[in-house]
Amino acid sequence: MHDRWGVEAAIHDVSIAHMAEEGLLTWFQSEWFMDPRPLAADVWVFSPDFHRILVVQHRWRGLVPPGGRVEPGETPREGAVRELAEETGVELLLADRPAFAAARSYRSDWSATLNLSYWTIADPATQLSPEVGQPARWVDVRSDWRTFHKPDATVIARFAEQQSTY
Repeated sequence: MHDRWGVEAAIHDVSIAHMAEEGLLTWFQSEWFMDPRPLAADVWVFSPDFHRILVVQHRWRGLVPPGGRVEPGETPREGAVRELAEETGVELLLADRPAFAAARSYRSDWSATLNLSYWTIADPATQLSPEVGQPARWVDVRSDWRTFHKPDATVIARFAEQQSTY
């Protein structure tokens, strides 16, 4: 169970996210808010031109942005930073607003989890130190890279396009 600070940070970050999955706010207000479930967070690390994104090869979810479960006592942002460092060896500052908020069920026998996707920029030449058995690499945002939640690749590409026009 998450402490009050972690739950309040999640509520705040959902409210300021650039984008939210369709139906998320209804689910969030009717289910998650009444019984805060596990939190998850990931980081969309883009190249400066927003053409590439850093992903890790998860054992059964395929290519996914670095991320995972937010630990008790952490805010979702803190969990995202920790997961990024654990999975890639990279420590970066995240943008002020999350890119995306979604409800995710990572296995058919698990209930939905609130997932916050934060974002940042890094040079693709940055030295990576991925976890053993979970290689990290850069992929073209617009390519058909396989990810567990297939619509996420489209959402990430749309977000990257919006950011690159500013």
